Amino acid sequence: SLLLNLSTVQPSNLPPKKMKNIVVFLGAPGAGKGTAAAAVAARTGARHVSTGAMLRDAVARGTPAGLEAKSYMEAGGLVPDEVLYRMVAELLAATPDGATLFFDGFPRNEAQAAKLDELAAASGATVASALLLDVSREALLERLGGRRVCPKCGAGFHVKSLPPKVEGVCDACGAELVTRVDDQPATIAHRLEVYESATAPVVGFYEKAGKLRRIDATGTPEDVAKAVEAQV
Repeated sequence: SLLLNLSTVQPSNLPPKKMKNIVVFLGAPGAGKGTAAAAVAARTGARHVSTGAMLRDAVARGTPAGLEAKSYMEAGGLVPDEVLYRMVAELLAATPDGATLFFDGFPRNEAQAAKLDELAAASGATVASALLLDVSREALLERLGGRRVCPKCGAGFHVKSLPPKVEGVCDACGAELVTRVDDQPATIAHRLEVYESATAPVVGFYEKAGKLRRIDATGTPEDVAKAVEAQV
């Protein structure tokens, strides 16, 4: 009879699993994190995970954390960190080995950054790097303050970088363009203050860990996407 040599099937002789890689996108409102992450994800096959998209996906799939988050959202409240953490854990568990995830909008503070490391380790993943899209405050104010949106079809414009053919009028449907509430001057100032006080310290967290990569994001979206792609 043939004897099975068990030593040949021990875990030590099996090829190691490929780690799941997480790249965190950092930057102030208006820095272009979502635009760059989406563009590079499309080119590289990575998955772009914005916090909002993750919430909507979990709710749509009816995951345990998604259903709990839905109850908070329907009541008009914020989704607690503990629920958000369970959603991240569900996402990582469902991600195949060797895949790359671009996290956009999470983590937002040092506590969340530390928790992400913990969740990653538990699911065979690692935070490979954190990309800081660097833009001056003056440029951010110009970007955010110049945005216009169509209330009818949702098309977006910018008074300088992407103006409509007719000033104040949507190219797609002809409706009058408006400035979003969160793009009003007072709201912009508040959003930047919140970023500086809560989210900016995350930069120090990843810098201390040796994972921070700074990217000049003052160029065109294509220039920024190329710089990001070179880092991932």
